[in-house]
Amino acid sequence: MNHIYTGLDIGNGEIKVVVVNVNDNNYHVLASTSVKTLGLKKNTIYDDKKLKNSLMHAIKITEEKIGMKIREVILTVPANRASMTMESGLVNIRGDKVRGRDITAVIKDTVEDTYDDTRELVSCLPISFTVDEEASVINPLDEVGKKLFLKAVVATSPKEEIYPYINIVRSIGINIRDIIYNTQADYYTVSTKELDRKMGAIINIGADITSIGIFNKGIMIKNSYIPVGSSSTDKDIAFIYKVDLKEAKKLKETFALSSARYADSNDDVTIVNKENKKITINQIQISEVIESRIKDILKLAKNEINRLTKREISYIIVVGGISELAGFNYVVEEILGGASSCYNMTVIGARHNKYTSVFGSCKYFAKKCLLREDDVNMFDLDEIERFISPKKKNTINDNMTNKFFGHFFDN
Repeated sequence: MNHIYTGLDIGNGEIKVVVVNVNDNNYHVLASTSVKTLGLKKNTIYDDKKLKNSLMHAIKITEEKIGMKIREVILTVPANRASMTMESGLVNIRGDKVRGRDITAVIKDTVEDTYDDTRELVSCLPISFTVDEEASVINPLDEVGKKLFLKAVVATSPKEEIYPYINIVRSIGINIRDIIYNTQADYYTVSTKELDRKMGAIINIGADITSIGIFNKGIMIKNSYIPVGSSSTDKDIAFIYKVDLKEAKKLKETFALSSARYADSNDDVTIVNKENKKITINQIQISEVIESRIKDILKLAKNEINRLTKREISYIIVVGGISELAGFNYVVEEILGGASSCYNMTVIGARHNKYTSVFGSCKYFAKKCLLREDDVNMFDLDEIERFISPKKKNTINDNMTNKFFGHFFDN
């Protein structure tokens, strides 16, 4: 059966929206949208109206792409002051076999009385289930027994940190079906069976904030952040060449590289700066500016990883929009070592590393529903039928198909 979910990531630089069709553990992006974020800086909302307008714009564009009304979303939230604790729960199995209702009950028992009224539950990620003291399992569905035991990591955040995000989404008439930390969501995008057995770290370089998460067998156990991100490279370029931030970002994305060693000394671009002077910028020189800042960010992130854990790290994966710059992976390996890499987002419809968090939120929700046997769709079933059915050919469907395939080839 097809299930369609919408993920929403309100980043400091861009708001990202993806609509994902899930069918038999296959994930197909139906639409992806990114628009510039206004009214938000360093995870703090300073202008509700501007942020609300940005969000409405992103939702409207996405709705036009799919021809369906977005009514609810999975929202990614920052993990700045997240708290993660190991907890356990125990319930009686209601029938002869473990069903989704039993898993929901033991999760509820696990999180009960683990946080106070100033905090909000973000996630309860199972480590293992045990039925009647038998061997632990990852998925206990259909196991026979009388008692179900759960060991899990419970993550909470201060309400004052995440409620502003929740309230701004609700203010435009959209329900929030679930929430997840952006770095946790990143893991669901990059995860493999091999990574699920290891301990490692994910670094997400956002516009103003770089988030760091430590993962043990797929579960985030510690996190941190540094108040600097990719926008610093734009500011460096703007300061050195005396251009505005919009021009600086354009130069970064269309001309510069993240590693100066791969730049071309004969490649130049001529522009007029804010002083109305015509200047020539060499590719090597501007790439050195960017490389220096990226190295600083990665060194700070590396220090945070070393502070968070003394255990051996098997992998470090770097994500974020800036990692799309040519040569980025070489800088990552130089600073973070051979066990590190830059993730390459190859999902058709969202082939850009800025979408790792928002796409991962949909994968997280789908796996959560599967474990709990929850049959959830975020769109009206009649709308879904009209969208996916090839038998119903009418003008509306033709327009929707044209929009979908136009989006498909754009990404």
